[in-house]
Amino acid sequence: MDADPTPIAEHTLALQEHSAGHTARARQVQQLLRAGGLRLRFPAVLESEFRAHHDDAALRIFRASLTWLALLYLAMAVSALTVLSGSHTGVWPLIFAGFAVIMVMAWGLASTPLMRRRYQRTVTTLAALMMILATINPMLEPDEAFRTLLHIGTVFVVVVVYLGLSLRLPYALLAGWGGGLPPLGLAAWFGAPLDWTLVVPTYVGASLLCMVLCFRDERQRRRMFLQGELLREDQRRIETLARELSRQALVDGLTGLANRRQFDQALKREWARAQREQQPLALVFADIDYFKPYNDLLGHQEGDDCLRVMAGIFRSQARRATDLAARYGGEEFVLLLPGVDMNGAVQRAEQLAEAVRLCQLPHPRSGCASVVTLSIGVSVMIPQADDESPEELVRRADAAMYRAKAEGRNRVVQADQEPMAGA
Repeated sequence: MDADPTPIAEHTLALQEHSAGHTARARQVQQLLRAGGLRLRFPAVLESEFRAHHDDAALRIFRASLTWLALLYLAMAVSALTVLSGSHTGVWPLIFAGFAVIMVMAWGLASTPLMRRRYQRTVTTLAALMMILATINPMLEPDEAFRTLLHIGTVFVVVVVYLGLSLRLPYALLAGWGGGLPPLGLAAWFGAPLDWTLVVPTYVGASLLCMVLCFRDERQRRRMFLQGELLREDQRRIETLARELSRQALVDGLTGLANRRQFDQALKREWARAQREQQPLALVFADIDYFKPYNDLLGHQEGDDCLRVMAGIFRSQARRATDLAARYGGEEFVLLLPGVDMNGAVQRAEQLAEAVRLCQLPHPRSGCASVVTLSIGVSVMIPQADDESPEELVRRADAAMYRAKAEGRNRVVQADQEPMAGA
């Protein structure tokens, strides 16, 4: 006899596939950690996750750093004014004010959706503007001593661009070289005075050094992300297994129906609700007729298949979210039907009995039919008093089921009422 796959088997397969997915991802992360290399790029899915993770952290750091950048800006302004006499200010105050404008723009953008969606591009634009001002500033200063100070100030800007804004290396390169080289190139093209003995050790030297540090920093961040991803994968796997263990504690392993424990919990819950709302609570209690002779003759595998078929029929009768089909124990099954009166419960019981007969599972040793059948008891109660218990509902249904067996099996009997004939 071929039995349909049970929900618990399907769920177990799904769990295995889910676990295999976790394992494959963890294996991929481990391979990346072992590989090392100079590439700052992951496979597409991991790369996307890293960028989102990195940019979220970068934005938090950027917001927290704005105050410190403002203080650094003020310190440099005070230092410059201390060194420079008022008669030699030139255009320096205007250029230096440009940095203040960029910082105000940064303050304004820090909490906007644009910054959250496009952190790298937005900050790269601001950083490139800073580099343009930093490289132009020394060209416009006639005082040699102060020009040297401005070149040193360019080093501070380079450090901020590469290391202070959490830019990924490609964006840091775009801001550092893309913002600094064009003004220098234009100045050389038009013959503007350039002191290369200062430009090379300050702007160029600091940029090369910061490139290396930025590369090393991003590599370290990527390794930390991968290590964190391994931990997150382990956590997700543990949570999945915990949910499955919790689910299996309430599910019958053979049939996939609710087990006795889940039925007891549901019975107490629905009993309390029926008592509160004064609604009927029905219980259909069924036993497979002559199941032990069936098992002894055909073997346990056929017996297990028979139980799975019965489970499928009971599951089909649990039509509403509040209905519960359960394996009560051995060859006994129950159907809990909140809000269903006796007529409705008996109708569902008759449908169960008929569905089992229509399966035409041969039963050579049945004393009541040539096929597998059910003896069913039905009880319905509207809880009235606190001294009544849900166990009374079970007792009545169980007693009605035993009456059905005593009166010839293959029938439905109502609790405390006359029996109804089966087929």
